[in-house]
Amino acid sequence: MRALVMSIAGTLLVAAVGRAAEPKLHRLEAGPADGMPVLLLHGARFHSGTWQKLGTLERLAKEGFRAIALDLPGYGASAAGPPLDLAQFIADEKLEKPVVLAPSMSGGVALPFVTAHPEQVSGFVAVAPVGLPVYESALRKLALPTLIVWGEKDEVVPVAQAQALHSWVKDSQLVILQGARHPCYLDRPDEFHAALIAFLKAVAANRKH
Repeated sequence: MRALVMSIAGTLLVAAVGRAAEPKLHRLEAGPADGMPVLLLHGARFHSGTWQKLGTLERLAKEGFRAIALDLPGYGASAAGPPLDLAQFIADEKLEKPVVLAPSMSGGVALPFVTAHPEQVSGFVAVAPVGLPVYESALRKLALPTLIVWGEKDEVVPVAQAQALHSWVKDSQLVILQGARHPCYLDRPDEFHAALIAFLKAVAANRKH
């Protein structure tokens, strides 16, 4: 019996060490556990704390959504590691058909996922994501509620790409924030949040049918 106990203990120790060695992704969460999940990614100069400082987490929580702001590998408080496998992350976290919000750099993570697995998400919020031309063919076939938000004065990803994306995705809404730069949510937070919350409410209502 003692040998058996020692063997089991050794197995548990190895498993624990294995888990500890895996890169952990830091996240901030707000809102009810049973609310529609909204996964907030970030751009290259930002992290999960951006959504907290901007008030996005608090606003979404007050509306009954479960907001999850994630630090991508090597950003914010997340350890460096391989690129995020969004499908695997959503499965591991047991997120039921989240809405994925992807600004700028995080388009490289979100676009391949939402175009390949639209059935696994309830909606997509594209905030001037990079890499759109690469996915044009897939986006033209995409059947997914999509909110497109862009700054009028975006000098990183031209606003012409917002117009193109809107024409490619049939079920899409386009919001251009006047006078806003690439991180348009920083320049026009109230307008950004109003558009986001209205979109999320519409998506949540359709989920119930």
